[in-house]
Amino acid sequence: MKYTKSLLTVAFAIVLLIGSAVVSAPAQTRRVIRRPVVVRPVVVRPYYGYNRYWNRWYDPFYDDFYYYDPYLNAQRQRYYLQQELNGNQRELAKHLEKYRADGVITEKERKELDDDYKDVAKSKSKLAEFQRRY
Repeated sequence: MKYTKSLLTVAFAIVLLIGSAVVSAPAQTRRVIRRPVVVRPVVVRPYYGYNRYWNRWYDPFYDDFYYYDPYLNAQRQRYYLQQELNGNQRELAKHLEKYRADGVITEKERKELDDDYKDVAKSKSKLAEFQRRY
C-alpha cells in the first residue's frame, strides 16, 4: 500500500505524457495554406506634406520662387507664350507643306488652314499684349 500511491501517480503521469504527445502530434506537421494576398494601392499626396519645422501642413507650390518674384513670373509667362506661338507656327508650316504637295487645296484643308491662321494670330496678339503690359 505504501508504493501504490507513488505507482499510480507515475502511471497517471505517463498516461498524461503519452496523451499530450498524441494530441499535439498533428500540430507539429507543416501544412502550407496558400491564402490570397490583398494588395491595396498606397495613396501618396504629391502636393501636400507635413513640415516638421513649421509644425503644420503646407503646399510646396508656395515654396516656388516664381510665385513670389514678379520678374521671374513675367519671364515664365513670356516663355510659355513664345512656345505657344512657335508651336502654332510649326503646325501651320507643316500643314501648308502637306497641303501644297499635291497642288490642290480642298475645302476641308482650307478650313484647317484658316483655323491654323487664327491660332497663330491669336497667339501673336496674346504675346503682343503681354509685351505691352510688361
